[in-house]
Amino acid sequence: MSDLQLSLGIMGSLCLLSGLLGWRLRCQSGQRALRLVTVLMTALMGIYMMWIWDAPVLVRLLPFSGVIILGNWLPVIGSYYAGVCGSTGAIPRWRRVLLSSGLMSLSVYSLFSPLLGDIPHCINVDFERILEFQTTDQTCSAACAAGLLRMHGIDATEKELTRLCLTHRGTHWMGVYRGLTLKTAGTEWKVVVERLSGVELSRAGRFPGVLSLTFHGHAAFRPSNTGFIQNTGHSVVSLGTNGVGELVVFDPSPDYGFETWNETTVGEVESAVLLRLESRLGQEPKFPEVIRSIVEETNSVYWAKR
Repeated sequence: MSDLQLSLGIMGSLCLLSGLLGWRLRCQSGQRALRLVTVLMTALMGIYMMWIWDAPVLVRLLPFSGVIILGNWLPVIGSYYAGVCGSTGAIPRWRRVLLSSGLMSLSVYSLFSPLLGDIPHCINVDFERILEFQTTDQTCSAACAAGLLRMHGIDATEKELTRLCLTHRGTHWMGVYRGLTLKTAGTEWKVVVERLSGVELSRAGRFPGVLSLTFHGHAAFRPSNTGFIQNTGHSVVSLGTNGVGELVVFDPSPDYGFETWNETTVGEVESAVLLRLESRLGQEPKFPEVIRSIVEETNSVYWAKR
C-alpha cells in the first residue's frame, strides 16, 4: 500500500467517524452535548485555518510523506457538519439531503484534490549539470527538487519528481515535501521546512534548498523583468547568500538560470517556503565546492541569454 492510499484510508475513516459522531449527537444526545461538540469543531476549524492550514507546522505535527492529504482537516470537520445536518428533523428531508450531500461532496473533493489532474509530460534530458532547467511550464518545483537531491548525491530526474511531488497544473510545497521525503528515505538526509517572509530570504541559510515563492502584485513590473505575477507561485533553488548579502538562486525557467537577487528583488517576494535537506547525523555537508561548480556551469548559460 502506497503512502497516498494509506493516507486516504486514514482520512476517509476519520471523515466517516466524524460524520457518525455528528449524526449520533443530533439524534441521541441532548442539546448541551451537541452544542458543546459543535462549538469545539468550529473552534478547531478557526484555529486550523488561522495557524495550521498550509503552514510548515503541519510537517512537524505529521512528519509523513502523505502530509498533503493527512494535513487537510477540512473534510473531517465538514463531515461532522454533514452528519448533524442530515439528522436534523427541523427542516424538510429534501433540504437535509441536499445540504448534507453538498457538504460531503465538497469534503470528498477537498480530500482527493491533490491527486486530480494530468501529470505534465517532461522531456528526457541528459543531466550533465547538477541543476537543470524545467522542460514544461508546470514543473519548476520538480526540476528544483531533482537538482537539490543531485546536490546531495541522490539520483533524481525532473520526470520522476513530477510524479512524486504530485505535479499537475503546478506543485504545492507539501507535494515537494512528499517527493523529497520519499527520495531521502533510507539516506542520511531528512527534509526540513521553514516559512520565510520576503525580508527573511537573505537569511535563508548557508546551504541550498527549494524556495517555493509567491509575489506581490507589482513584482511583474520590476526592472529585472522576470515575469513573476501576483498570486502565481514559482520555485527556485536557493544557494544561500554571496559576499555582499545578495541571495544566489538558480531559476529553472529556461530564460533565466543563475541569478543574484538584491534587496529590491527579494522585497517583492510576499512569502516563501524553504525546503532543505539536513543530515540526520548532525554533519555539515561540504557544499562550497559544489556551489562553485554549479555557478561555473550555469553562469555561462545565464550570461549567454543576456
